[in-house]
This record gives sequence, structure tokens and C-alpha cells, in this order.
Amino acid sequence: MTAAFFRRRPFLAAGALAIAATALPFAHAQNTALPKVIRLAAPEQGSQGKSFAGAGPVSLAYASKAIEAEFARDGVQVEWKFFKGAGPAINEGIATGQLDVVFLGDLAAVIGRASGLKTRLVAASGRSANSYLATALGSNIQGFKDLKGKRVAVLRGTAYQLPFDRLLKAEGLTEKDVRFTNLDWPTSKAALVSKDIDATFGGSDLQLLKLAGTADIPVSTKGRGDLYAIHSTVIATDAFATQHPEALTRIVKVLVQQAHAASSGAIGREALFQRFADISGLPVQLFSSEFEGTDVKSRYSPLLDEGYVAHFDDVIEGARAAGIVRQSFDPKTWADARFVNQALKELKLEGFWTPTSAASARAATTASR
Repeated sequence: MTAAFFRRRPFLAAGALAIAATALPFAHAQNTALPKVIRLAAPEQGSQGKSFAGAGPVSLAYASKAIEAEFARDGVQVEWKFFKGAGPAINEGIATGQLDVVFLGDLAAVIGRASGLKTRLVAASGRSANSYLATALGSNIQGFKDLKGKRVAVLRGTAYQLPFDRLLKAEGLTEKDVRFTNLDWPTSKAALVSKDIDATFGGSDLQLLKLAGTADIPVSTKGRGDLYAIHSTVIATDAFATQHPEALTRIVKVLVQQAHAASSGAIGREALFQRFADISGLPVQLFSSEFEGTDVKSRYSPLLDEGYVAHFDDVIEGARAAGIVRQSFDPKTWADARFVNQALKELKLEGFWTPTSAASARAATTASR
């Protein structure tokens, strides 16, 4: 199935999704029996043959088999899939009915929803991750203005495409001004080292090339505000949320437990980074650098608060302006906070994280423009 499939998908009216999101309460939902299998998916971000879903609660849950343990007594099988094709491949998996709950960056989640996939945003799995521009040694690329006419790789349909387009726009450029190449992350790294391309834009793992002395990192989105930040999501199919609300709440509960352990000091900051290094096969320096100046507690807030949801208004607007999606939708009708709220209640963590407001999110976005 190709990206064109998603462009042809009919747009779901916001009202229809609102009805689905506010459907029968948990106690009266239809088909509430636990599923035989729960199918989870995330973009593959690991190295050295290790699967890694990024530096957050999802990877902690995966590595500790915490979701498997949660359902072991019920005989429910938990299947994980990690996609090198990242968001686009995961959206195809949702479209073909192969996945139940997925963990995506903001843009990929928006693309799926705007293309007609029946999904719900049920929790936050991370906030304000950074992006990086890696350049070939000797390329003399100091900033985005120097990318004009250069061979640049970005994986389309992932969360990195939108900040990339916005950084180009800030210099008066568009994707048409560069020799744009759509490559997955491992391929783009190899192409950069061999100098088959001049630059690539992606996540913190690109710092690995700088540590190895095989590339430079002249630009990152650190300190540029919410406009350039990447928020990550927990997305459930509407069918799974409707048929198995208990299972979905329990999945979210496990992720909240992992977020709390990382945020409360139960896992020390340096121990947390070492844990990510062990899980991913990536150097601990990558995580220390990515999280420098970052409050871990704020980053791992699972709340679907006003500030978090307002970020998606900006993602949708930016994606439409860049021609990445054609249809818009109201993220407030997409977000279904019942599952995370129930998890917080059961864990007695309702006051642990401070909600952010839409006004503060928009202020941060305006200040970064």
C-alpha cells in the first residue's frame, strides 16, 4: 500500500469521531472481553540489532516486558512490531487492520487521522523532542540557507518532516529548493557517511555520526520552542478502544507507571540514560545531550492537557500549509482522555503532573516564530 492510498482515504467528519470518542462508558461498552492478542507497533530507532522506540516510557515498558506481565495472568499475548519505515509503514499497518495500539510522532499520527484512519489519541508518550541536521564532512553547510541545491534526505511522513520544512521556510526556502531524497534512517546515515548525500535531518541518533567523527551537526531545534518541537503519542484504533476499553486502560496504566518511575527519581537521571543506552545500543552521550536542560518529569507527562492537544492544532496547520495533508480536523475531538485519566486515578497519580494550558503552548509557539 502506498502513500497515495492515504491521500485517497475519505476524510472522517469531526462529529463522527466525537460520537465514537464519547461512546458508551467502559462499564457498558460492547465486547469488553480482553483480546487474545494485543498488537503494538513503534518506529524502529535502535542500533546493533536492538529494537528501541525512542527515549521514553514506551521503550522502558518494552525492555522490561511490563505490558506482557500486566496481561500474563489473563493469557493475553502481546506482540511488538518495530518498523524501519516508521510512521508511514505503521499507518499502513493500521489501515490494513494489523495493529491495535501504536506509538507515533505527532506528524505521522496526524497524517493517519487526516487521511481517514479511525484512531484515537489516548495518551502522551513524550513531549518536546529535538531534531538535528547532520552534514557530510567537508560540505561547508553551516545552516539551512546553505542547503539550497544540496542533496538532503528526510524520511517523509515522519515527525521530522514538519520542523525540516519550517526551518527551510525560515530561510526563504522550500523542499523544491533542495535535491530532496526520501530515505529511511539507517540508509540516510550510511549515505551521508559515504557522501552520496550532503545532509540528513532526523533525531538525536544522528549525533552518533558526530561522535564517530563521520559527520557534523551544525543545526538542532533545541531552544527553538514548541513550533519546532516533536510530541509523541499513544494512538489506539477506534475498534480496539471500543471493543477492549479495559485492555487499553491497562496498557496506558503500564506506560504511566514507567513515566512516573522515570520522572519521580525512582530511576536516577544518569541511570535512566544508561538504561536507554542498554536498550537501544546507542551511546549514553546521545541521551545526555538530548536531555540537557530538560525536565524529565515535564517531558514524560502522559496528560492529554490543553497545551499538549493545542500543539496538534499547529501540526495540522503546518502540515496543510506544506501540502503534507489535505484535510483538517479538530484534535479536541480526536483526543480521548478517559483511558489516561482512569489510569492516573487507579495509580493515585492524578496530581503528579501539572497540566499545561493552550495559552502557554501558543505563547511558546508565537515566541519561536
